[in-house]
Amino acid sequence: MSKFLNHRWRTFMSKKYLGVAVFGFIVIVLAVMLITGYNGLVNLDEDIQAKYSQVENRLQERHDKIGQILGAVSGLQEHAETIYNAITAARAAYSAASSMDELIEADAAEAAAFTQLLVVVEDNPLITANAGYYALIDEISAMESALSVARRDYNEAVQDYNASIRRFPRVLYASMFGFERDYDYWKLNDGADEVPVIDFEWLDR
Repeated sequence: MSKFLNHRWRTFMSKKYLGVAVFGFIVIVLAVMLITGYNGLVNLDEDIQAKYSQVENRLQERHDKIGQILGAVSGLQEHAETIYNAITAARAAYSAASSMDELIEADAAEAAAFTQLLVVVEDNPLITANAGYYALIDEISAMESALSVARRDYNEAVQDYNASIRRFPRVLYASMFGFERDYDYWKLNDGADEVPVIDFEWLDR
């Protein structure tokens, strides 16, 4: 009888320890998943912030350069008052932007105004410029390309983050760590960020 009881006791304890071990293993696995998932979300969030800063930097570069062009162009206000006013209004909106939505609107306005400026320059040979004007145009075109890349990188980072917080198992705990909201994409109208190719052949006429 004693041997039987001892056997039952040992069996019970073995099952108990096994259960504790299994439970402990599950807890460890869940903890690792939570820690890894949390760190992954933090990295994705930080990547968005970094990409957003890149867009802001590119916008500031273009904003400053357009200001230089306005100073370099002779007679723009007289020959193309509408375009001049559009550019100055877009630059004012950029300076006053205090949210992402306002910044996107200012970005689109500056891009559209600059595109119109280039067209005016091509179509109006009476508008003259100083020696550094065309170099500024080239720099702006390069900056528009860099800005387009920055916007795309930001949107890709947003896509990765938004998809990640919806995937299993992160969807189960993302909101618990404050990652429940989607980021908005940086959206411009189709063609708003395309810089036209300017033909300067009229300069030789």
